[in-house]
Amino acid sequence: MRHFIEVAQLGSFRAAAEKLHVAPSAVSKQIKNLELALDVELFRRDRGRAGLEVTEAGEILLFRCASVVNELTIAQDEIDQLQGLQRGHLRLGVNEVLASDLLPGILRDMSYNHPGLKFTIIVENTREIVERMQDGEIDIALGYNFPPTQEIETLATLQRRTYVVTSLHHPMARLRSVRLPDIDGEKMIFPDHSIPMRQLLEDALVQSDVTVREVMSTNSFTLLRQMVESGMGIGIVFGRFLQIRREKIAFVELADLPFESPPVACCRMAGRTPTASSTAFAATIKTLFAQYGGHAPHRVASGDRL
Repeated sequence: MRHFIEVAQLGSFRAAAEKLHVAPSAVSKQIKNLELALDVELFRRDRGRAGLEVTEAGEILLFRCASVVNELTIAQDEIDQLQGLQRGHLRLGVNEVLASDLLPGILRDMSYNHPGLKFTIIVENTREIVERMQDGEIDIALGYNFPPTQEIETLATLQRRTYVVTSLHHPMARLRSVRLPDIDGEKMIFPDHSIPMRQLLEDALVQSDVTVREVMSTNSFTLLRQMVESGMGIGIVFGRFLQIRREKIAFVELADLPFESPPVACCRMAGRTPTASSTAFAATIKTLFAQYGGHAPHRVASGDRL
């Protein structure tokens, strides 16, 4: 099964062999035996240098294999607990802005309380995180803009306010709040177009008849905040820091917006048995979110404090 998954994902017997540290002939033999056992062709082998192509039967098997691998991970986690080894594996997908804000403190505490726990943290955009959850590579996710589908279960959400971020020396830094017209003419550092927030901001600026000068765009909010701190321009972000405050920047609430900022959400695939480590992570997130007015989906939010 492992040989098949790697070949399907990498599109090459040789690449799979290198990753598995075995001979290409061994991988080829395993795939051939699997095809004989199932009496189907799993790969089209006539693509030359373009690589192998998974057949329709292969796609079905790959989908099922992802579920099997996920169940094996869960089983290992449960066995570890049964044996009292306090081991486990947290496979988490997270948006970059949260990886540098919320996550370090949470992981530090979980590592302290569960010293045998292993962490695999995938920092990606939400679309990639969802794909990895579907493929069974990630057990739980933390981020923005998860699609509202039945296959994704939302465990907790936190609504965050929208802020203009400036250097401490900027004239706006001493204000408590501003409106979009107040940033007219400012030099602006934008998130790039791969981030849904970009379109929200552009539409809001047009609706408010506000013109800013774009001096930079980036898919990294960490870099955005660092360049704001340097005085290169201002930025707009969802939420203040919750746990780590490294950059010396000012957060000025942006009021009267024509849109509502999307909530931070903790999600997992519906219908799959959660690992113990992901359940513990979800419980930690629920507790943290509750401190800031967040809520589980079946409850009413108590307010926005960020």
